[in-house]
Amino acid sequence: MPTPVVSVIIAAKDAEATIGGTLTSLVNQDFAAHELEVIVVNDGSVDDTTGVIGEYSERLNLIEIHNADSRGVSTARNTALEAATGQTITYLDADDWYAPGHLRSLTGAITGLGVDFVKTNYLIVNGFNRKLRRAPCAQHNTALNPRDFILPHDASTMVDFPECWTGIYSRSMAERGLLDFDPSLRTCEDRPWTWRHHLEAESFAVVDTAGLCYRKGSTTSLTAVFDERQLDFIPAFRSVFAMLEADPGLRRFEQKAVRNFLSILYFQIVNRGSSMSRAVREKLTIGAVNTLRSVGGDVIDLALANFGERRLPVIDPIVRRAR
Repeated sequence: MPTPVVSVIIAAKDAEATIGGTLTSLVNQDFAAHELEVIVVNDGSVDDTTGVIGEYSERLNLIEIHNADSRGVSTARNTALEAATGQTITYLDADDWYAPGHLRSLTGAITGLGVDFVKTNYLIVNGFNRKLRRAPCAQHNTALNPRDFILPHDASTMVDFPECWTGIYSRSMAERGLLDFDPSLRTCEDRPWTWRHHLEAESFAVVDTAGLCYRKGSTTSLTAVFDERQLDFIPAFRSVFAMLEADPGLRRFEQKAVRNFLSILYFQIVNRGSSMSRAVREKLTIGAVNTLRSVGGDVIDLALANFGERRLPVIDPIVRRAR
């Protein structure tokens, strides 16, 4: 059997209502059966996700891995990665989909440019509304150095575009361990994952396509959940800070990482704080304070420059406690 051109990894939990559309979009990607490998990890679903997946067993080169109990999205993706045999690897959520031919354009880009990974724009779909989110890099269709696109600290850069399903990745990245997710992270798992790519990969490119459709407003998405799992951004960024502290040559990126952390902290307080229990809110505060205490005060001061008069008062009590 020839090696597949691409392996598509899908972590699915209670996705009966949407995964059919996801898999149908993969049928329409202009690949022969042996070229496209689809690996679905059914992560403890209690609905008929398995039945829907089974309907595509003859239309796709499909592998289903069933977890009787949910083990989380990070572990699910790692399990699928171990089974993947494709020359390239990408990810797709079980409620999202591709426009026809989108995946073929991505495999063509990563192969043609000879880079470690390629990132692309995507469409945010909310009912009948469509909104384009562009990758924050104006240089398209050319090989770039990932470290050159971490800064500046006070503008959106490629580490602010972390979603794993916005990219396609080379087999060599998997072999180097760069595609493994931290299994302890239930949310925010793609932040340290993306930072590692920009710190350790040798090359990447951005292509100006928008064939990936991200479904916004799904009630089962973890981005719509307001509970303790949302606090995983704290250990996620502790791991980012640890990466930067381990190598003096990377210290110039600390300001950016702290700025990222404070921006997400602000978002959690403003958008989810009122929905959190008192215990979760206290864990948020203590976790953020302790994390900031591990960072030099001068770095925090630099990260707060031009943070915004509206945002500063929200996080200021936590920053003061950290000092």
